[in-house]
Amino acid sequence: MAGSTANERPFADLDRSGRTRRLRRLAEAALTAYDVSVARLTPLGRGLNTVFRVDGADGHRYALRVQRADGPGAAQVRAEMAWLAALGRETDLVVPRPVPTRARDWVTVVADPAVPEPRTCVLCHWVDGRFVDERLSAPQLYAVGEFTARLHLHGARMNGLDRGRVDDLTEFGRSQVDGFSDAVLDRAVVLAGGDERVRTAVGRVRAVRAVLGCGADVFGLVHGDLRQENYLFHRGRVRAIDFDDCGYGHYAYDLAVALDELNHLPQRDELRESLLDGYRSVRPDAATTDPAVLNAFAGLRRVQLRLRT
Repeated sequence: MAGSTANERPFADLDRSGRTRRLRRLAEAALTAYDVSVARLTPLGRGLNTVFRVDGADGHRYALRVQRADGPGAAQVRAEMAWLAALGRETDLVVPRPVPTRARDWVTVVADPAVPEPRTCVLCHWVDGRFVDERLSAPQLYAVGEFTARLHLHGARMNGLDRGRVDDLTEFGRSQVDGFSDAVLDRAVVLAGGDERVRTAVGRVRAVRAVLGCGADVFGLVHGDLRQENYLFHRGRVRAIDFDDCGYGHYAYDLAVALDELNHLPQRDELRESLLDGYRSVRPDAATTDPAVLNAFAGLRRVQLRLRT
């Protein structure tokens, strides 16, 4: 095979387009596990994972995600797909609907000699919609708030799935009983170049978590990455994609991510209030939408992004 030739460059030395070409072969192999006749396979240039649009010979469209090597493992991806499948069965929220393999599994794990690690792959039905940024309106953010609240109502019932905490700081933190322990924070400060503001931000969110507790009214399965690129609009309805970061956490975390991602927009204050109004229309919970709570989780999110770069 081409992947085993002596003159082929190591995968780690390739740019994104070179890696995508290698992963395309792996994606083609993954698709043989599904009862889908493929007419065209097109790489999409966004996200940490590698995603291909799959145009089926029958006219249907799908998205095939090839999981990044350092992302969630097969069991966790299977849990993500289980939540999406449950949302499709039990709600009218528009989210990616996973396609089972011929073996009735939600995932397939594929290896290729040109790629150093086996990769977990999933296939979902395509979600139509458009990404809106500068033109976001108050009614659209109200709809996002409603959607998020309904997502949380469902997430409150999804106990026991193999998903981690969305508020973890680092891989080391995920391996500890207390993800905010002194040892975890010491390592996080080092990763941040000695910036002690990391410790301050985590201290705020630790205090907020202690007050909120972990009851089903404030804590459950959440999306984990509700930025503008991950909610789309189609025919007046909002829909969410990219549940790769979903996990257990406080509902305020999802709201804080969505709100903080609006900072670059001139109409941010109006949009934030509309999002919270939409959320409260479904879940009138003062604790989750309290400004101090949201600010604390927004600070945590900024620390997380800084540590992951």
